[in-house]
Amino acid sequence: MFPQAHHRLRVIFGIALALFCVLFTAKWGYPTVTDLLMGNIWANDFFTIWSSAKFVISQPINQIYDNQVVHHFQIELGEIPTTYRPFVHPPSFLIFIIPLGFLPYEAAFVGWSVFTFLTYFIASYCRQMAGTAAFLAVFAPATIVNLAFGQTGFLSAALIVGGFRLVSTRPVLSGTLFGLASVKPHLGILVPVALIAARRWSTFAAAGGTMAILVIASVVAFGWSMWPLWLAKLFSHADWVADVKGRLNPTVTASLMFLGVNPTAARIVQLCVTTAVATIIWMCFRRGVTILATAALLVGTFLATPYAVVYDLPMVTSAVIAVLAEKSRTGTSLTILEAAVLSLALALPIIVMETWRLSAIKSIPLILLFGMIGWLIFHSNPAGSRAALSG
Repeated sequence: MFPQAHHRLRVIFGIALALFCVLFTAKWGYPTVTDLLMGNIWANDFFTIWSSAKFVISQPINQIYDNQVVHHFQIELGEIPTTYRPFVHPPSFLIFIIPLGFLPYEAAFVGWSVFTFLTYFIASYCRQMAGTAAFLAVFAPATIVNLAFGQTGFLSAALIVGGFRLVSTRPVLSGTLFGLASVKPHLGILVPVALIAARRWSTFAAAGGTMAILVIASVVAFGWSMWPLWLAKLFSHADWVADVKGRLNPTVTASLMFLGVNPTAARIVQLCVTTAVATIIWMCFRRGVTILATAALLVGTFLATPYAVVYDLPMVTSAVIAVLAEKSRTGTSLTILEAAVLSLALALPIIVMETWRLSAIKSIPLILLFGMIGWLIFHSNPAGSRAALSG
């Protein structure tokens, strides 16, 4: 009787979540397509990426971190903006996006979205549960938000998830992907901890080498002065992200400040949380590079970093897929509590984007999921989980 009741509840959870995903897709998909067809190029964040690529091609490159200069250049490209859209990424990111500057906005948006999504889909795909993994990769709220914003969430998730999937079979390629992920350095904060804990020295070296190559390539292409300029703007850009997109940041710092906690106190708490999460990740990866350890890192990243935005959450979707894949491998069913935690984590972008009061506790789903994965790790067979990582 009880097993049947639990099964029905899990089915209800799944149907409800799928319905919310479809409705969320319709809500955000329609205006995104409409804006694209009407030429409203200020409607999403991709304009920042596209205009930055065009700036590199046609303007003095050393002015890319001058917010006023970039602002006036962007006005020349489209309608009068309602907010600043500065270029906040390191100079190495320009190497990724320069080709977009040679394309019209619509072609660049479609090309960027399709390419980055396909890399993310491939990195997150799981043969053991192909249908579920494909549905979540396509229709998860984090996917829809990233498509609507035209942001970098797919790219960072693809590089980090792909890196861990290849760490055992192709360690150098794995490290290369991690090194490329350094263009979003705040999302790779736990990767060195994991690689050192797991003693993956060749991967660690390949990651460091790739980062060095990116720096050298950007210096050759744009000049050495670009890096001091970016570093000089680092904290002001971080504050800009916190001010402009604070409600959309699913981090501990943003949650505390949203609740009215003093910024200094919030940062102290964040430092303590970051230390605790890094310690747990170290303990997880000392047991090996397993599918659950990778899932813990993907979720823990958003607890450890003070700066992340809702469109970065495809990494959490990948973590949910990893947990489901591990359950499938071991032949165990989700408990009601586990299903609720996974559903809440998947619904986090809906909570952040569509609610006000609930968004004040936006870190709670991540804390619950991180705790659940940690509990599963220390009650699992690490050798079996390691074998499932490439599945």
